[in-house]
Parts: sequence; C-alpha cells; structure tokens
Amino acid sequence: MAAKARHYFSMKVILPIFILLVAAGITTVLVMFKPEAAEVTPVRPVTNVEVIEVQPEAVQLSVKSQGTVLPRTESDISVEVSGRIIKVADNFRAGGSFSQGDVLVIIDPADYEAAVANAAAELANAQLTLALEEAQAEQAAADWAALGEGKASDLTLRKPQLTQAKARIESARANLKRAQRDLARTELTAPFDGRVLSTSADLGQFVSAAPASPIARIYATDRAEIRLPITTREAELLETKDRRQRFVRLEKANTKNSPVWIARFVRMEATIDPNSRLLYAVAEIENPFAPNSKNPEPLRRGQFITAEIEGRGLSDAYVLPRYALRGSDTVYVVTDADTLETRTVGIIKSDAEEVVITEGLTPGERVAISPVAYYIENMPVEVIE
Repeated sequence: MAAKARHYFSMKVILPIFILLVAAGITTVLVMFKPEAAEVTPVRPVTNVEVIEVQPEAVQLSVKSQGTVLPRTESDISVEVSGRIIKVADNFRAGGSFSQGDVLVIIDPADYEAAVANAAAELANAQLTLALEEAQAEQAAADWAALGEGKASDLTLRKPQLTQAKARIESARANLKRAQRDLARTELTAPFDGRVLSTSADLGQFVSAAPASPIARIYATDRAEIRLPITTREAELLETKDRRQRFVRLEKANTKNSPVWIARFVRMEATIDPNSRLLYAVAEIENPFAPNSKNPEPLRRGQFITAEIEGRGLSDAYVLPRYALRGSDTVYVVTDADTLETRTVGIIKSDAEEVVITEGLTPGERVAISPVAYYIENMPVEVIE
C-alpha cells in the first residue's frame, strides 16, 4: 500500500511539469519560426469635390421684412356743434366709402337757424344805430360851426358815440358769421376720400361738441404705409448716397402665387425700438384699397404682407450658394495644386439661399461647394467636372 501511494504522488507532481515543458517548447518553436510581417504604408483616399469658379459681378442688395398695411391718414371725427342727429348717410357705416365733401351726418339745425336770424337782426340794429349816430354827428358839427366858439370837443362832435356804433357793427357781423358757421357745422362733411372704420353715433342720438367724444373713426384711401422692421445691420444695406427713388416689392404673407404690389421706399425712422432693438423702414403705396392699373387687386387695412426692400448696389461682389459657407465666415478654396485651404471672407449679406462676399476672394479662384466629411489643411482633392 505504501508503494502505491508513493507512485500516485510522484505521477501527480511530474505530469503537470511535463505538460508545462511541452508547452514551453512549442511556444519557443513558434517564436523562432514566425513569419515576418510586411510593412504597408496606408494610402489616404482623395476626396472628390465640386467647385465654383468665382467672378466678381454687380449685385443689387435687398432686405426682406414683413409688416401690416395701414392708412397713412386715420382720424377720429367729432361734431363741432351739439344737437340731435336727424339724418345719417347710407355710407356712414363700418366699411362704407365716401368722397371728400360728402355729408355724413346732419344735426337738427333749428336752433342754429334761429341764432343766425337773431345775429342778422342785431347787425341790422347796429347798422341803424350807426346811421343815426352819423347823422347826429353831422348835425353836431354843423351846430358847432354855426354857434360854437373855439375848438369843439370830441364828445360835442359825438365822435366816441360814432366809434361805439361802428364797433357794435363789427361785433354784430362777427356774431352773424359765428352763427352761420355753427349752422354750416350741423352738416358733418367728409374731409377726404376714404372709408368708415367704426361709428359710435346713429340717427336720433344727441351728440355734444366735444373732441374727446368722437362719433366715428375714418381713414383716407389715397395712400397706405407699411412699417417694416429691420436690424441695424440690414439698415446699412439700405443706406445709399444717391437720391434715386427706390422701391419695395410687396406680396401677401403665407400665400402661394400672391399678386405683387410695388410701393415706394419713403423713409427710415430715426429711432430704434427699445424693446425689440429694431429700426423701421417705411414704404408707401398709392390708392391701395381699390383695384387700378398699378395694383392687381385691392389691399385691405391691417393686411399682413411680406416685403423685399431695394437696397444699395455693389459693383464687385461674389455670390455663392449658402451651402458653400463653412462656419460663419469661411470657405474652402481649391488651389492650383488641387489641395484645399481655408479662406476667411468678408460677408455683407447672408440668407438661407446665398451669401454675398466682398472680401477674401480673387477672380477665377475655385471654391469647393461639396460636403467634406473630414478636413485637413492642404489635403489633396479631385475636382469633379
């Protein structure tokens, strides 16, 4: 039994050692006879790019904005004499059209006709008094010439009475004119061609001559203005030294195949809005609320429109598609050796479709417009024709 135990123990120790020796020998043989690896230099792929050969051109700058069509003249109208309305014109309703001089409202004129009659009577009395005073003054002068001695006083010759009589005539005439003016004001007439926006009085209503209580709001139809918000940078694109008339192209907002109206660029407001930090350009259009030869269809007060404002012109500028821009002010230029280099450019205008460049490019240079997956300065490229 003791001999078997010793044999089992020796086998248990020798077998693992044998296995380790065999594994070490195999590893040594593999290391000694391993094949040599071939050295391969990686080849960088050449990127294909499309290019645009840039040339300077004359560019007409423009600024896009949007605004609301509003009449240039819009007023509250009030009656100038108090009374009850006895007649209202058919067009004295919201949306009604009228011409300059049309009678919109008539106030009961009875009291004002009576006032005119009274003023006329007062004038007649004053004229009679003046005639009597003139006669008495002539008689007083004759009496003094016949009986008096020395120089007669003004009172003796009735000069103050004559002056008073003349003043009463002037006062009576003024009262008559005022009474006639009040009578004329019982008819409220339109001050211009326009439309009624809203009314607050109607037939049978008593109205007072109070500017703070208007009876209607009206607007003129001869001209409309559109205030167009722009940034201070966009305002620089509109600044020009020449005084030629510039125009604004108007279209309905969010409307396909919209008609086009042409308005005039009339002014730039001088104040920056403190809330939005924007300036306002103002366009003006004539006869906007009625169809005519210039306007394909009438505009409406309060209509929202988009606008393209004509700005200043550039003689040497480069126009590139917006996707040619890398970052905010960089493009990739393909050199004569067909490598890419980064170029910083001066952009005067940029929108979703194109950029206008004034600095950083020279005529004939090639600008890459294809997407570049990765970029390394002076990387080789192949130009796609």
